[in-house]
Amino acid sequence: MPNVLATQIASPADKPKHKISVLGVILTIILAVVVIILFERVMFDLNRLANPVIEQTVSQDGNQGYYGAGPYYVTEKSSLSSTRIYYPRERTEDYQLYRLLLHAAFVLPIFLLMFLLYYWVNLKKRNQNWHVVTWAYMAGASWVLLHLIGQTGSYVVAAYKNAAIYIILVFLAVILTALSVFLQKKKVENQ
Repeated sequence: MPNVLATQIASPADKPKHKISVLGVILTIILAVVVIILFERVMFDLNRLANPVIEQTVSQDGNQGYYGAGPYYVTEKSSLSSTRIYYPRERTEDYQLYRLLLHAAFVLPIFLLMFLLYYWVNLKKRNQNWHVVTWAYMAGASWVLLHLIGQTGSYVVAAYKNAAIYIILVFLAVILTALSVFLQKKKVENQ
């Protein structure tokens, strides 16, 4: 009777090793936080400088009190500085729409660029030197994309109360379907 047992046992050395240092991972996490803060600050400043509804911007140090917005103005403060912006309460919907459009004009190209960088480095080139760094930039881009999706949902709910749930659910279904199909396709190709 012939020997039916496997003659060669796979050794642990046959498994692919990830050459990522612990210090590299820690620095990548710090880089991701820095990139998220940078992107959030750019979004605030872009809105502050380009939104036509904003009537006044006030930057103050910690020793002074803030001006009251009163019943006619709404105020929004940067979480990274003491800068405040003021816009008329009756134009809140216009302000939110302009802010949403300005943020989308920044976030969508940044996310696309970071996704392409991630795809190129990690899936096409398989460059080990840049592998960890692309995770930080992809995390920052994903964070601001989630921020934009939250702002979009908030605006849709406020502006289109009756249709909002359908718009949001269809939007989420399209995005999640496309991402699931793309990831499954890449997994099958890599096997």
